[in-house]
Amino acid sequence: YFIAEGDDPIENAPPNVWMIDRNFHVGFYAIGALAAKVTQTGKIGYVAGLSLPFSYAEAHAIQQALEDLESDVEFKYVWAGDFNDPTKARQVSDAMMAEGVDVLMGSFNLGMFGVFEAVKAHTDSKVLVTAKYADKSTYAPEHYITALLYDFEKPLTDIVTAIQNGESGGYYPLGFDTGVALQMPLRNVDPSVQAEIEEIVEKMISGEIQVVKDTSPLE
Repeated sequence: YFIAEGDDPIENAPPNVWMIDRNFHVGFYAIGALAAKVTQTGKIGYVAGLSLPFSYAEAHAIQQALEDLESDVEFKYVWAGDFNDPTKARQVSDAMMAEGVDVLMGSFNLGMFGVFEAVKAHTDSKVLVTAKYADKSTYAPEHYITALLYDFEKPLTDIVTAIQNGESGGYYPLGFDTGVALQMPLRNVDPSVQAEIEEIVEKMISGEIQVVKDTSPLE
């Protein structure tokens, strides 16, 4: 049996393959709502590595969150061209902050270190930042809000159990009830914001909020 990880179901998948869909856009809906609630300048920015379908979906999910909140926050987005280049990540972050963005939503691997260095060096105003994958609070503690955490314990347990029960292959989408979480407590923001974001997450889990997976390119 094989367990794969990616961003879409596998067409005509072999019968012994399970596909875990990372569904990054689901987490970024919550991140976008969070950014909209804490910005002081009314400008938030998404900074990412490559303009791939999953990162387009992340940006579209942020846009959907702003629309659902009927927010007039200005949303900017830019791709650095590399997930692992801190220098390029810092350059795009500096450009965002120069335009008045005060919340940066990062979607990088090693490039995230460049985002952290950018916000720490920015002295004109305080800029907040969110990260992805794991706890990265120690790198910019005075600017860090949260990270989207990905825990594969439940997905893998569910899939192995299914295999033991005779389901040799299938599709397993990640979400806030299946491996995705916002790192809590939120930092450097008013405590009331956490309650609002937790309510949004609960609505996503219940299905009241449906996040569209839109992978169409953004200019």
